[in-house]
Amino acid sequence: MCASLPTLALDTAAPSPNLAVLEGAEPTAELSLAPRPNAGRRVLEAAHALMQDEGVGSNEIERSLVGVGPGGFTGLRICSAPALCLPQTLGVPCLGASSLGALALSITDVAPSAATVVPVLDARRGEVFAAAYGVRPAGLLDEQVSPCALAPDALEGRVDRIGAESVVVGGVGVGALSGALSAHPRVLVSGPHAAPRAANLARLVDLGHELPVVPVYARLPDAEQKRKTGA
Repeated sequence: MCASLPTLALDTAAPSPNLAVLEGAEPTAELSLAPRPNAGRRVLEAAHALMQDEGVGSNEIERSLVGVGPGGFTGLRICSAPALCLPQTLGVPCLGASSLGALALSITDVAPSAATVVPVLDARRGEVFAAAYGVRPAGLLDEQVSPCALAPDALEGRVDRIGAESVVVGGVGVGALSGALSAHPRVLVSGPHAAPRAANLARLVDLGHELPVVPVYARLPDAEQKRKTGA
């Protein structure tokens, strides 16, 4: 592929949808939408505005990248639909990558070299979406706990079993941990290294961590759960 052609990246797994336009692996513009109800519904409009501001026409996009989650049912569906629509119209590829993996790459920028990185998003219902990765040379991620939805105490148990010398926990879901993992050396609560970046989806794909564009929900949607329990 020609690295000079633009890439559009979208990720709506977190409450604040994130978008980026990249040339090669380098972002030329990034945008986070406010974490309001139905923020994901504005993604396509925001993507158009972002490309327009960068002077990039939709017919110039080389590829589209989408964060496949895990995350909320509505957010992931809203992200995958426009991300797939544009490539199908223009005949360019649409590639997926883990939203938690992209968040892990942000955290690795400030993590010790031997640390296990644990990206966390708030899944509600007393759970978090989380995974754990060992960081290898050149930024490669060694998946130690697969992306999942689980209670904070259960996450702490899985991380403890890894036996890592140090653990770096970060993401917009840290506040939902309810004290779990607090004994580990470092917890990132806020700042740019705790926020998802759609631009990191390109880093994941270029490192060989490409995934099918199939939303990873990690658990039943809220409506389906209520139907099963009769709530």
